[in-house]
Amino acid sequence: MIIPMWLFWLILMVVFLILESLTMGLSTVWCAVGCLVSAILAAFEVDVWIQIVAMVVVSLALFIMFIVWIKPNMKDFNKLNIEPTNADRFIGKEGVVIEDIDSVELKGQVKVLGQVWSAVADHNIAAGSHVRVKSIQGVRLEVEII
Repeated sequence: MIIPMWLFWLILMVVFLILESLTMGLSTVWCAVGCLVSAILAAFEVDVWIQIVAMVVVSLALFIMFIVWIKPNMKDFNKLNIEPTNADRFIGKEGVVIEDIDSVELKGQVKVLGQVWSAVADHNIAAGSHVRVKSIQGVRLEVEII
């Protein structure tokens, strides 16, 4: 049984859309639109070779338009919601334990660069001890005794 060309193009379009949903890279959506145009042409019984050319031309035209006009602006759009915190400036800095650090209960506080942070460590550290920040884990500084 031979399937009609309009159905072939729709099936191919669905395949491209599934591939696009798996990659989310805006790589095959252009081919899906080209398949839709070819499916419409097939519904009007246009020659197969014109359907194929239309699919290729539409896909390439949309891809080129994306590369030239849309993609350069997407970089700026993605950066709009980023707020730098500069939290990494604490890594490697020295501070003082102001509340005992308990490695089991994950309690304790340190003062680093004038700011008070919750802190964790591999072992218990008494208040008044000098520490160095190893890393940041969420809202806690991971510290080690100096």
